[in-house]
Amino acid sequence: MSTIAAPLPSRIRQIPEVKPVDTVRTVLRRDIADILRDNIPQLALVPRDKVYDRVMDDPNLLHLGFQLFRARPELFKNVVITPERLFPSSDGDVLWCGRTLAEIIALVVRACARRYFKRRLAGPKPRPLPLPKIGMWQGIAISLGLAEPPKPPRRKHWPNPAEKLYNALRDLLRFEWQVPLIPAYAALTPQLVSRMGDALLEVRDPLKVQVLSDHAAETAVVEGKVPLLLDNANRMLTPTDSINAEVLWSVCQKMRMAALFPGYDVGEMRKAVSLVAATSPAALKHLLPVLGDDIRKFTLYLFTAYGKFGPARYRQVLGNDGQTWVVQAMAQRVAKEPPLEGTHEQWKATIETWLDSAVASLDADAEKKAEMLGVLSSMK
Repeated sequence: MSTIAAPLPSRIRQIPEVKPVDTVRTVLRRDIADILRDNIPQLALVPRDKVYDRVMDDPNLLHLGFQLFRARPELFKNVVITPERLFPSSDGDVLWCGRTLAEIIALVVRACARRYFKRRLAGPKPRPLPLPKIGMWQGIAISLGLAEPPKPPRRKHWPNPAEKLYNALRDLLRFEWQVPLIPAYAALTPQLVSRMGDALLEVRDPLKVQVLSDHAAETAVVEGKVPLLLDNANRMLTPTDSINAEVLWSVCQKMRMAALFPGYDVGEMRKAVSLVAATSPAALKHLLPVLGDDIRKFTLYLFTAYGKFGPARYRQVLGNDGQTWVVQAMAQRVAKEPPLEGTHEQWKATIETWLDSAVASLDADAEKKAEMLGVLSSMK
């Protein structure tokens, strides 16, 4: 009896090996997509077979999906499981597919980014190459079946802008918090991404990522410097602790401050810059500890105060010999509030609510003074 094992039947030998990525993609398209459709209102009317593509095409929807996963893990307990059929206790846990939860998150983030870049940066399709010319005798031979028609020329593939950016970013796309940043990432250059490397992971604010898309900011990074709009407010101070008007004007230009204050023409903007630059060092001493970590936040706060108070009252409160008690109250209010989020327009609206109490205090103080003057003038 032969000791050599009989070969397996061909139909068994040809069963393809299950690939984890394909398995994960199948679960995402089916089970996960159903959960998202049933629990995210924006997906309620999307056909079930279109949910996966709709989510992966839209970073905002994918961000909502991750938020749902973190906020309500019980919805996913029968789908996202470990080999022991338990819900993972951390992102480092290995799932039943053989990959960790962190690895699956990275796969999803990368897929979304690749799709977004392809839509935004793919560029025009190259023109097809001309077919080789066929002579008369060759044409006859081809028509008689005596010769093969020439094969169409193949163009050598060159990465398009979307592929170049994705290839530069791929290893950095690892976390779900990066999903809202994908539209901002699309404006970066592959050279900048390669230059920054892991340092790009320290920039989590979409507005700061947008700053990096500016050519001057990219040049600063390449030269090893901090871009102006990513620095702190000390960048605009002079040795005498006053505001450098030229740096302030540059910050305003880069922030497109005029767009945030539609009624200000160039002349009004220059007037505002001049008055804001004259903010007293005493006032700055109170505001820098609570606003000085971000030059954009600091500048927008001062300009919003200028718009809210008006030139005369701004000078009265924040100028030399200003009302220190009001500035102290303003700084205390900022210290109690959560960090600013959203766009610059949203920052401005939030700051205006912070300043409402200061305006109310100034109005009440003015009324008391007017009342006192009235009393004094009536005395004989």
